[in-house]
Amino acid sequence: MTGGRLTRTRRLRQLRSSCVPAALAAACLVAACVPSPPPRPDVLLITVDTLRPDHLGLYGYPRSTTPNIDRWFAPARRFTRAYSTEANTSPSVVSLLSGRYPQDHGVRLLYQLVPDDLVLLTERLPPAYQTAAFVSNIVLTDEAIGLAKRFDHYDDFVADPEPYREIYERNAAKTTDAVLAWLRDGRDAERPLLLWVHYIDPHGPYQPPDDWTFSFAHEGSVPVDRSRIHGYQLEPGLDDGLGYVDRYDEEIAYLDTHVGRLLDGYSERTDADDAWIFFTADHGESMMEHERWFTHGYHVYEEIIRVPLMIRGPGVDAGASERLASGVDLLPTILTAIGAERPDELAGVDLLGGERAPAERTVFAEGSQDRVQIRAAIQRDDKWMAAVGVGSGELKGVRYYDLASDPDELRPRPASAPQPALAELMRRIEADPDPAGRPAEFAKGLQLGAPKVAPRADEQARERLRALGYVE
Repeated sequence: MTGGRLTRTRRLRQLRSSCVPAALAAACLVAACVPSPPPRPDVLLITVDTLRPDHLGLYGYPRSTTPNIDRWFAPARRFTRAYSTEANTSPSVVSLLSGRYPQDHGVRLLYQLVPDDLVLLTERLPPAYQTAAFVSNIVLTDEAIGLAKRFDHYDDFVADPEPYREIYERNAAKTTDAVLAWLRDGRDAERPLLLWVHYIDPHGPYQPPDDWTFSFAHEGSVPVDRSRIHGYQLEPGLDDGLGYVDRYDEEIAYLDTHVGRLLDGYSERTDADDAWIFFTADHGESMMEHERWFTHGYHVYEEIIRVPLMIRGPGVDAGASERLASGVDLLPTILTAIGAERPDELAGVDLLGGERAPAERTVFAEGSQDRVQIRAAIQRDDKWMAAVGVGSGELKGVRYYDLASDPDELRPRPASAPQPALAELMRRIEADPDPAGRPAEFAKGLQLGAPKVAPRADEQARERLRALGYVE
């Protein structure tokens, strides 16, 4: 020993003896002593249909609608300015799975198959991952959207009618039962897991199962203008708008019970603290803010495209973030979180890493009503909306909202100044291969009054879509 240090020779001898027998010492130095890469973490993606963030406890809602979600995502990063890319389920979900806006991935309608050449999250993952999906909305069945071949396991059993009406979906209890049974019997414990679960329950009509105990009540009343409410939502004898809000909150509370059961069941088999868990929605829902009540799809108002987004994972700093976020950010954030390669062509950004989105970042969203598509660009507190004629692609008008002074979007202003975000929105509209965002071959939909539904749906599918308000 010299100067209190081991000589190089003695260091090497100790290293050899600690690795392998002397005969394998050379191989040890080259390979065996190099630590193997850590196992890939599980990824759980929970998406909820028609869920407003401002009706969740962690987002400040005073009612106790989400005690289980609050419990599980208290350690999460919570984004208070997250937007869906589209006001309907199919296009928005495909954006979540592809990292692309609807204009770029091409899925604009319900009952429209995902293009074969569109690369999704499941193809971006390292091959070690086992992938499974459980969906509960008719428009996400394989028949409607063609996603089953992209997953190792795809459970889309939504054939059961729910109580009160012929509502073809699968409620949260049955969906969670299916997931937990598969985790017990179908999961390969030797492989990391990507698990996607899509719940539909907050979607109208707002009717929890008949064994659910209602707990929310209100004071006062808001008379219902029945001409503002789609027929599938109208409840006989219910003429108080606050009564509809009560029922919407009951649906969320029912959902919350089973999200808690799902995550508790997962954690009984795997350390949930090692997993990345993402929670978001495909879109929001209007209550009584603008011209149409208790619906979505038709516009890009804040109540319709603002969504919850929470991310829980190893080393995540808990708390609220006002960073502008979009559904296209989910894929790059997942890939970065698990240490996978992230392609440069994705539209979104990593929401958690060192990468910083430009201060002037703009996110885009779209919706449609009758024969008009509404496109939005959001940058900071600035929001522009453009109306485009379906079929013609004709620009019918542009307006501007200052969300800082007018968060309820009640005072539109003319969009006169040539702002960069507005210019980019106009460029995207002009570059859109489908006029007003409708694939040309599906321009008419099932009927002129339902332009959002592709004509490939058969009569049984139409019946189920009618029950959910997608078709008149």
